[in-house]
Amino acid sequence: MKFFLALFWTFLLGSTLAFAAPDSKSILVAPNVEIPVTRYHAGKRNLILWLPSERGVVQAEHDTAAKLARRGYSVWVADLFGARFLPVGPSSVDEIPAADVAGLIQAAAKKYRKIILLSSGRGAALALGGAQHRGRPIAGVVLLFPNLLAGSPEAGEEAAYLPLTRQTHLPIAILQGDKSPWHWQLDALKQQLEQGGSRVVITTLPGMRDRFYFREDALPHERELADRLDSLIVDAIKSLPALKRKSP
Repeated sequence: MKFFLALFWTFLLGSTLAFAAPDSKSILVAPNVEIPVTRYHAGKRNLILWLPSERGVVQAEHDTAAKLARRGYSVWVADLFGARFLPVGPSSVDEIPAADVAGLIQAAAKKYRKIILLSSGRGAALALGGAQHRGRPIAGVVLLFPNLLAGSPEAGEEAAYLPLTRQTHLPIAILQGDKSPWHWQLDALKQQLEQGGSRVVITTLPGMRDRFYFREDALPHERELADRLDSLIVDAIKSLPALKRKSP
């Protein structure tokens, strides 16, 4: 009996240590600029650096981060808007320097061996821009319904993309719902990213709209998939393609 009690308490203690409560830390990335980060701990090997979209940090992302930590991925959820006292919104994304993200990557690289960038919507530009200023290689980027357009194209016009889409050299996994207004441009986006040497894998999510995991008007099937967002992200990480070596 004593043996089984000891085994039970050992298991309970081990579980508590493995799934420690998240904590908060401010990371200095520039003079007078500290980025608030909520950290979900799961070891020192894999880190997902979750960057906000134009909607800011939402509760569903914290909930998913906790699930990812239980699956062995440490997660940093970064409030890039709060660091510079910017209002949450699309225009503020353009005011966040890529160097802020690079500073987070540099801080994370002191502890973690493998860093994966994760973002959605217009936050995709923050991920790709920060990766270009990285101090060490990024293992890959996972983008949920990314919007990397330079502007909204008029009817019949060809879409124009941000220049950084053609300057990125990374493994990239894209998760895109087929009910998204950007679904139609996935092939064009893939071609743009590949111009810089990126390798891209795309997963289409049937019946899903953008922001499916935190929409107030989410449909039942969207809520069901939102509950499994951690699995989608893990599968996307595992699907990241290996980069081809650049020619000398």
